[in-house]
Amino acid sequence: MLLRPLVEEAWLLEQTPLPLYHQVKEELRARIVANEFAPGVALPTEEQICAEYRVSRITVRRALDELIGEGMITKRHGIGSFVAERKDEIRAVRLVGSLSEFLATAEALSTRLISVATVDPPEEVFLALALKQKQTVTRVQILASLESRPVGFLNIYVSNEVGELIDLASFKASEVLIRRIERILAKHIVRAEQTIGAGIAGPIACRFLGLRPDAPTLKVKRVYYDRSGQAIEVVLVDYHPDRYQFNVEFVERNIRRG
Repeated sequence: MLLRPLVEEAWLLEQTPLPLYHQVKEELRARIVANEFAPGVALPTEEQICAEYRVSRITVRRALDELIGEGMITKRHGIGSFVAERKDEIRAVRLVGSLSEFLATAEALSTRLISVATVDPPEEVFLALALKQKQTVTRVQILASLESRPVGFLNIYVSNEVGELIDLASFKASEVLIRRIERILAKHIVRAEQTIGAGIAGPIACRFLGLRPDAPTLKVKRVYYDRSGQAIEVVLVDYHPDRYQFNVEFVERNIRRG
């Protein structure tokens, strides 16, 4: 299997503050989407990827683990990593936006703290937070409303170490929890990944959103990362289907002016 020029790729991975593992993951993802690696085909070995991008094996393994968690690839013990067979679905284009602008929009919502508990994490939270087996997490449930109308029911997951530091007794109605966590940990949240799809709400979400039992909702998973690339918070949201819209504007980048 032919690999790309080493010097060019090494230069590419050094020109951005994003963690190296994230850059390698996105490079591999782009090559999978472009069918350079077709479904069922083996990826290059860890050693080959290390050589290609001039990064450590730890970096490569983290990138591959992220792709496994996203369902892009599978790992066969003792054999290697393979591109996952594609499901009968359309995967959306990956969009990039301003984290600050998004959080400013979220701050326009009023929030109500519903519950705080120590729980076993769902699998997607377990993978995103890179937890060890049998490790519990802190779950914070919040109802978000706009003009007194419930819009979203949030299940927010953080490690127990972070959960113990959060003083939820003073939680403000307009506060976004990740901002409080930033202040407490003295860490800057530099990016978030969001996945949107349709799903069925559970009974608790339906009750607070005023929906019939097992009603369809807009499902959102949002993962916030600090500068080191560590996932700090995972948010699973059920949005009211009639009160939440996700609007995207597409603009041609290379517009010739004048």
